[in-house]
Amino acid sequence: MSESSAPHPTGFAPGATARDPVIDLVRVLCVALVVVGHMLMIGAAVVPGRGLVVERTLLETNWIGPVTWIAQVMPLFFVVGGFAGIGAWRRLEASGGSAADFIRSRILRLARPSIALFAALALAILVMHLTGVDPVAVRLIGMGISSPLWFLAAYAFAQASLPGLATFHSMAPWRTLATLAAGALTFDVLRFATGIEALGLLNMTFVWLFVQQLGFWMADGWFRARSKVIVAAIGGSAYLLLVGLVGIGYPGNMLDNLNPPTFAIVALAVGQTCLLVLVHPALARLMTVRVVRAVVATVGSRLMTIYLWHLPVLALVIGLLLLTPLPSPSAGSAEWWLTRPVIFLVMVGVLAGISMLFGRLERPLPSHGNRVPDWSAGLAAACMVVPPFAVIVFGLDFVVAASSAILLTAAVLLLRPLPARLRERGPTTVAL
Repeated sequence: MSESSAPHPTGFAPGATARDPVIDLVRVLCVALVVVGHMLMIGAAVVPGRGLVVERTLLETNWIGPVTWIAQVMPLFFVVGGFAGIGAWRRLEASGGSAADFIRSRILRLARPSIALFAALALAILVMHLTGVDPVAVRLIGMGISSPLWFLAAYAFAQASLPGLATFHSMAPWRTLATLAAGALTFDVLRFATGIEALGLLNMTFVWLFVQQLGFWMADGWFRARSKVIVAAIGGSAYLLLVGLVGIGYPGNMLDNLNPPTFAIVALAVGQTCLLVLVHPALARLMTVRVVRAVVATVGSRLMTIYLWHLPVLALVIGLLLLTPLPSPSAGSAEWWLTRPVIFLVMVGVLAGISMLFGRLERPLPSHGNRVPDWSAGLAAACMVVPPFAVIVFGLDFVVAASSAILLTAAVLLLRPLPARLRERGPTTVAL
């Protein structure tokens, strides 16, 4: 991989291991866009004779498809996660840390906030059943509030795989990237040819690992070594590829390519990465503003909590409004759109309170110099991935929510560092 040590307007210093404030800003902006998008997407009303009707309002508009080519930012979140992750891994490795130590830190940041969410969801579902809420309504609510949880499975798997993929990247960056892209395309072909939709779930590995890998290339300075014209040409080619994919049958709305992910997300991720590289200097200047830095630091320290809770909070706000005598405008009407700013402000207030309560669960736990065994880190990663994957496959009900909280608790317990005196006694003593 060619690199350049000269200053370049596209940013991202080659081989950098220090944190880039722009990456923190982009992560906050990505989650903010997701929260706003879901607020605009979901509408609910009680219709006589039909009961609770949940509508995906935003998806029914004619203009949303092209907008998602930019506004569907989950690929970008995985890109910046790869950039930040490989920097953290290199710093840890340089200080003598192991892959298990890296996995421990990543899984704890995801598992601890998730325990609170799944426990609360299990309790809420149980209360709804005990108070006589229509089971169909409970199922619809569960489907609505659990839709973003696929992210936990994909992101946890990607981060747990990061040390190994960083090694492949250092040895054969092009071959690694090409293999992941080929895997994503292969499973798309198999899925579309056979009609077996379950094959698409396998692309939660190939697609998101490819996207994360783009963050490695950014961190190594590959994009920095190219001129703005070359970066723009690569991004433009990626979007042209996306046009071609839509032309042969891929959905034109990128939201429909997300779960399960398709090869279209690969093309979208390349295009968005190039856009990020091109606007990096402007975002870097924005991060020199003290107020912006303060907001990014505050929100960024509670980002996972905000992501996990934003849809349950939206469902709660909408549900309480439906119980009041206030008029309930039909989803998509002019009156409905005018209520969105009020709904957003209420959501922000509730999320601020929840993030103050549960945001501390995102703080890193000290290891006190003790290490986590490899088997323990691997098993904890599995306990982290299984719950959100179960939600994808089976939906969200009481059993899934409660068992998920238990598995996530097990993940946290498995990541408790072993004291050095126990590690030195060998496997037999530890097994006891």
